[in-house]
Amino acid sequence: MTAGTAAPRPRPRPTGAGAVLAVGVLQMVAIVVTAVLWFFHTVFAGGACGTTCDWVAADAAGMLFVAVIGASVVVTVSAVIVGWRTGRDLAWVPLVSTALVVAGYLFAVAVFDAAVR
Repeated sequence: MTAGTAAPRPRPRPTGAGAVLAVGVLQMVAIVVTAVLWFFHTVFAGGACGTTCDWVAADAAGMLFVAVIGASVVVTVSAVIVGWRTGRDLAWVPLVSTALVVAGYLFAVAVFDAAVR
């Protein structure tokens, strides 16, 4: 090398990001399935509810579910970026995010059911 020139910067390896994106497909399937289940669970629950229903808590359960989905997507996108820059295999991150979506769905359904009874 001559004086005044820098070493070439290594290019990011997409292998880490590719692994995260491949497993991220499972997360997207889980999001779609739980969203459809949430829709049918909440749409058909209103008819059985009387005047004692706590619709504020029911709406909060829906917001909780959406927030969990948003957080899981942010975590997976962050793992894609880190995997792209470092080349590390972070395929476990979307699996954890998928578990987060399912757990968030189950918790939101429990909150919703308690609100409409």
